[in-house]
Amino acid sequence: MNKTALLFDLIWFVNSKKEFTARDVANEFNISVRTAHRYITDLSDIGIPIYSKQGRNGGYKVLDNQVYPPILFSKDEIFAILFSFNYLGNYNNLPFSLSISSVKEKIYSLLPKDTLKEFKELDNTLQINEYQFKHNTPFLKEIISAAINKNIVLIQYNSPKSKPDKKIVPIGVYAYNGKWYSPALDIELMEYRLYRVDRIIDFKNSMDTYENLMSLKEWLSNYPINNPIELHVKLNRIAYLECKDIYFLQNDLEYIDNNCYTLKKTIGSNEIPFYTKLLLRLGTNAKVIEPSELINSLKREIMCMYILYDIKSK
Repeated sequence: MNKTALLFDLIWFVNSKKEFTARDVANEFNISVRTAHRYITDLSDIGIPIYSKQGRNGGYKVLDNQVYPPILFSKDEIFAILFSFNYLGNYNNLPFSLSISSVKEKIYSLLPKDTLKEFKELDNTLQINEYQFKHNTPFLKEIISAAINKNIVLIQYNSPKSKPDKKIVPIGVYAYNGKWYSPALDIELMEYRLYRVDRIIDFKNSMDTYENLMSLKEWLSNYPINNPIELHVKLNRIAYLECKDIYFLQNDLEYIDNNCYTLKKTIGSNEIPFYTKLLLRLGTNAKVIEPSELINSLKREIMCMYILYDIKSK
């Protein structure tokens, strides 16, 4: 095995170990301890975050930010990666934003000038219009880490409808309509509740774990409905096309006739404010048939808007 191939294999080896010695490396690759020390120094020189521990029980350890051997990508794959980074620019907060910036700069530095120019031209001619995720979420990365490790965490939650201090187990994080959300098991109530991550103003990880949790996919497919009521909305084609792009409405749309569609869905009574705002966006392209609670909510909003603009016009 040549030196380059051995160094690549050595990167995988040291990343798989919490701690290791030169003797471990020598035994693994059938080389001398002296050569093992030299190769470990070579890894450190090329940026692998290795530090040595002195003393009788000394050895080496790789820091948390592991580095992996080079991965070969085609031109199309690189374009896909870079374009994904640009799409993520819609998010004000990302759990690994610094890492993304670092990877992007590394890719830029390796691209030939003509390829880099081509990508920049693509960037200028192809854009994805998406919600701007501008809410500050200082504990987004911590919530994701807790969900991965099934940790019980203590949070302070800014909500007028519930007490601020909570003990929860996050099961995941998803983005919708410009905000990050985390479904979590409330330890006190032993119920799953939904939390906006930007409303978490303090966070502490107890490092205790809780097993037998629902997965995020299970939660999203079985979203708990409180006080279920039936939603029935008539739509024209304009409203239909808008609703078709909303993932949680896609399976609830039906074509009737003469450019007429319906939206029928079971919702929770606590979701009336949300659907009021959503349907206001559709304007005269949609008419709510039921429930009456939603119709009245829309009327109140429209009346408030009328009064607001009527006052301003005087």
